[in-house]
Amino acid sequence: MEKRTKKNLEEAFLGEAKAHFRLKAFAARAEADGYPAIARLFRAVSEAEGIHTSNHFALLDRVGDTQENLRASFEKETFANEVAYPKFLKEAWAEEEMEAVWLMTRARNVEERHARLYRTALSRMTVETSPVYVVCGRCGWITEEVVPDACANCDASKEDHRKVD
Repeated sequence: MEKRTKKNLEEAFLGEAKAHFRLKAFAARAEADGYPAIARLFRAVSEAEGIHTSNHFALLDRVGDTQENLRASFEKETFANEVAYPKFLKEAWAEEEMEAVWLMTRARNVEERHARLYRTALSRMTVETSPVYVVCGRCGWITEEVVPDACANCDASKEDHRKVD
């Protein structure tokens, strides 16, 4: 793919992904504010933006086999944990943005956890296991098998967790 086209597709991918999540948040707010029809519109457009995101991703980053995908995911999570978030945290501390510091600290911890889960999955590829994953709805921390009484990362309650099929 030509350099400019790839750059444009990458920008489009990021824009569509941001729109997808932004509109999901807008839908939740519209629902809470008592506007169910507007919430449905936001959800519908969010779904469409998600389709654009998937289509752009498919063209940009051809999906490899499962082992390649696990390795790539492990590398991306490790980069986020060891390079990106430490830089973001240093800058947030310098600007004394404490809410951002705590949010990004928890996110960095979660990225480290994700990397460990990917590493474990790589080592289990030939073993017949089917763990159940439980995700904290507040910070994204993942545990296996058991819904914890409280999140190990942000102390969210048991009710803030959900099992992933």
